[in-house]
Amino acid sequence: MRFHKTLKRRISGIIVAALAASTASLAADSAVQPTQTFEELSKRKLHHQADGTFFNPWCDECRRGMLDFLYWKLVSTNRHAEQKKRPIAFQVHRPGFAALEAGEKDYTVWLGHSTVLIRANGIRILTDPVFGDINFLLKRKTALPIGSPEDLPAIHYVVISHNHYDHLDIASIRLLKKLFDPRFVTGPGYAGFFKTITDKHTTLDWWEAHEAEGVRITSLPAQHWSRRGVFDTNKMLWASYLVEGKGKRYFWAGDTGYFAAFREYGEKFGPFDAAFLPIGSYEPRWFMGVNHLNPEEALKTAVELRARIFIPIHWGTFDLTDEPLYLPIERLKEAAKDAPNKPRLKILDHGGWTTFE
Repeated sequence: MRFHKTLKRRISGIIVAALAASTASLAADSAVQPTQTFEELSKRKLHHQADGTFFNPWCDECRRGMLDFLYWKLVSTNRHAEQKKRPIAFQVHRPGFAALEAGEKDYTVWLGHSTVLIRANGIRILTDPVFGDINFLLKRKTALPIGSPEDLPAIHYVVISHNHYDHLDIASIRLLKKLFDPRFVTGPGYAGFFKTITDKHTTLDWWEAHEAEGVRITSLPAQHWSRRGVFDTNKMLWASYLVEGKGKRYFWAGDTGYFAAFREYGEKFGPFDAAFLPIGSYEPRWFMGVNHLNPEEALKTAVELRARIFIPIHWGTFDLTDEPLYLPIERLKEAAKDAPNKPRLKILDHGGWTTFE
C-alpha cells in the first residue's frame, strides 16, 4: 500500500511538471484576431494545419492532451464523488413514430446522448447514432428508447459531429447502412473510415453545405477536438450543423464548448426554430470546460442563437465525467427560472418527441 501511494505521488509530480511545461508552450501559440469572423476564418481554411490536422484557430487554451487526462484520472479529486453514489433512473418512452409519420409537421425525437432524429420537410436526419454501449467499460445508463433500430422510420441522412466513440459508433453506422442505406455527412478526414462501409458519404468543411431533396445541411465551426486512437489526434474535423427545410431552421451543436461563434450564427442564420445543445460531460471544468458546455453556458448559447425552442441533449445516457447524471438537467432547470429573454425550454425524456409548427 505504501509503495502504491509513493508511486502515485511520483507519477503525479511528473504529470504536474509536464503539464506546467505544456501550458507554457501553448500560451505562446497564436490565435485569430477577435475581429476575424468565423465565416471568414472558415472559408480561408485557417483551421487546417500543414500536417493535415485541424485546430480551433481562435482558442489558445483549447488543446488538451494525454497528460491532462492522466492528471484528471490520477491526481484530481472529484468533488461530486458522494453525489454520484445516488441511484438515478430517467423516464424512457417508446416514440410514437406511427402518429408522427402520419402528420405533416416537422418533428424531432431524442434517442439519448447526442442521437437526435429530425424530420425536416419530410426528410429524416439522424445525428451521432449510438444504439448500444460505447465499450465494455462505458455502458448505457439509460436504455435505448426503441426496441431496435429496425423500429426507426427510414433514415435519409446521418450527420456526424466528430469521431469520439460516444458520437461515432461503427456498429451503429454499419447497421444503418444495412437498414436504410442513408447518406452520411461528416467533416474532412473521415473518408478512410467510411470507404469500407458506404459510397454515400459527403464531406463538408466548415461553412460548406449539402442541398438536396428539399433540405440544406450546413457545417459550422464547433469548439472541440477529435481522436479515436493513439496517433490520430485532430485528423478528423469536428462540427455543428444547421438544418434548413421549407422555411424552418434547426441548429444541432454536436459537442462543443462555449465560444463567440454562437452570436454570429444567431445574427446570420437566426432565429432558429429549435436548438439542440449539449448540457452534460462538463466536469471538471479545468479539463472539460473549453470543449463542453455546462448547463448555464448552454442556456446562454440558446439566447445568442436566437432559438425559439431549446432542447437539451447529451445528458443522462452515459456516465463519462465527474458530475452525476442527474445534475445537468437540474442545473439547467434552475438556471432557466429567472433567465431573461430565454427561449422556450423543451426537456425531452429519453424517447421523447415534439413537433414544430
